[in-house]
Formats: sequence, structure tokens, C-alpha cells
Amino acid sequence: MNYKYNELEYAEIIYNNGFQSKYISTELRLLVLYFRDVLDMKIKEREFSLYKFCNEYIYDFKKENYYKIINKALKIGSNKQQKLITISKVDIYKSELDYINSLNINQEYKKVMFTFLVYLKLNKIIYEYKYNKVYNMQYFYGGKIKYNNIKNISNIPKNMSLNDEVINTLGNLQLVTILHKSKIRLNYIKNCIPEGEIVIEVRDFENIGLYLDYYNNIKGIIKCIKCEKIIKVKNNRQKYCDICWKEKHKEHDRKYQKNKYNSRLLETTNKPL
Repeated sequence: MNYKYNELEYAEIIYNNGFQSKYISTELRLLVLYFRDVLDMKIKEREFSLYKFCNEYIYDFKKENYYKIINKALKIGSNKQQKLITISKVDIYKSELDYINSLNINQEYKKVMFTFLVYLKLNKIIYEYKYNKVYNMQYFYGGKIKYNNIKNISNIPKNMSLNDEVINTLGNLQLVTILHKSKIRLNYIKNCIPEGEIVIEVRDFENIGLYLDYYNNIKGIIKCIKCEKIIKVKNNRQKYCDICWKEKHKEHDRKYQKNKYNSRLLETTNKPL
């Protein structure tokens, strides 16, 4: 998830450090596109470089065992519609938030609606970048994994059922229409008109729901004073996200050790003979 919308950076990490996960076929696809679009390699050069890479980073590599997934990756590299995706942010307008906040439903339901809105915006960016066509889709469909992902990035309580409670309620309010095969139509999207002032820039696509909490001044939701990531605090004194907090303490330890070393050096220098 960390690199789902930043494939260029992920591909560069793979190129410099080898495979990053067990999903070799996916990473080979990104690597081929990196060869093509960043390193400007031609077809034969991409093939040679891919086999060389696999030989270096796959233990006991044998061409006959991997030629199918390698050929599939090379074929994808020949498709001009396949591109490395990089999305740094998604803009949310005040008019969109005003509509969601105007609804007489609880905050957790609003967070799910907000998350679907951002999700559709992400799909729109990707689709229009790849195919150069207008994206007007208002549907969401998928299996258990996709719905669990929506629940997680909405930041709703774990004991809350996304389908049985949230989506069914939104369906009863005709904000969504529940269709067949886990497919829903997001009826409310037509009322989320992107115009006027941009009030939120969603940059953390793993914690989308927290942005609405922060915008609505929900207690316990703050912005890290260093990196500005939206976080849910563990206590009233917390001002940093976990990563910045660890870095702050590392920096404090480095300064402490440096001062300690300088003090000892000074004592040694000033010690009488």
C-alpha cells in the first residue's frame, strides 16, 4: 500500500535493491516500465536487463522456471497504456465536504463516504492518465479484500461492519444503491461538486478517514508538527507521528553522545600533566 500510488519510487527501489516482496510478477512489471520510461531501454535491452536482474536477485534462478512471468512483464512493457503511476495528493473541495457534512448521519458513515470519494478520484487520475479519456464512473465493486481495504483506510472502528451496518444504512437512505455481486452505485457522488476552494489535500492514502476527522475537529486527531501527517494521538501530550518521534529521539541521542564525547575530550585536554 505504501507504494500503490507511487509506482515510480517503488520501481526505483526495486531497481537499486532487488525484490521487495513475494509478488515477483508485479515487481517485474514495474521494473520493465522503469527500464522503458526512465532508463529509455529498447525491447532487447529490457529483456537482457530483466534476466540479468532475476539472475542476481532470485536464489538458484533458472530461466525455464521464470520465463512465463518474465515474458508477461516484457509484453506489458510493450503496451503504451501501461505507465508508472505517481499520485502525490488528491484535492478535496469545500463544496464536497459541505455536502457530506450536511447529511444527518454519524461521523463514521461520513468517513466511509469521504473515503469512497477519494478512492474514485484516485481511479479517475489513473484512468485518465493511462487512457486519455474522461472517467465518470460512480460504482465500486470487488470482493472481501477490497471492502476490507475501504474499511481500514476509512479509519472506522474495527467492530463496525462496513457492509452490514454502514453500506446498508447508506442504501436505506438512498445515498448508495446496492447491486449484485458486491457492486454498489455511489449515488451521492453526483452531489459532491468539485468547485471553489480546495480545503484538504489527501496525501496519506492509507488513512483517508482521518482527514475528515481533522477537518471536523474531532478530538484526538492532530497533524504531526514535523511532517504534517494526520494522526490519532495516544495521549494529550503527543505532537509527533511515530516515525518523527523516533527520529526526534535518535537526533537527541546523537547530540547527547556528541556532547558527552566533547566533554570527555575537553577534560583530557585540560588535565594537568
